[in-house]
Amino acid sequence: MRAFLKSSEGCFQLKPRTTTIGRHPGADIVLQSAGVADHHAALEFAPSDNSFILQDFNSLHGTFVNGCQVQNAAVKVSPGDILRFGAGGASFQLVVDGAAQVRMGATAQGRV
Repeated sequence: MRAFLKSSEGCFQLKPRTTTIGRHPGADIVLQSAGVADHHAALEFAPSDNSFILQDFNSLHGTFVNGCQVQNAAVKVSPGDILRFGAGGASFQLVVDGAAQVRMGATAQGRV
């Protein structure tokens, strides 16, 4: 199964197990948006039940799922959910499998 975070700024393929998100250059998806912490969040795939868990790392400006803030917590997310990291950055939709046809732009290298 392939999964992606898709936004107007690009499409990012998730790692098979855990994808880290933050401002730090070592993150799998590097976001430069306002309010994004160095080590902001992680998105983990749990193959036992084909689910995704989003973990916020107690970021100052929070992580949002469908407009609801998640801070220092782990929540289950589903394909189609809208994720936002920090205070005003881009929104990302969690897309599974069918996103393979999405054209990968220059920002698909893990930096926004």
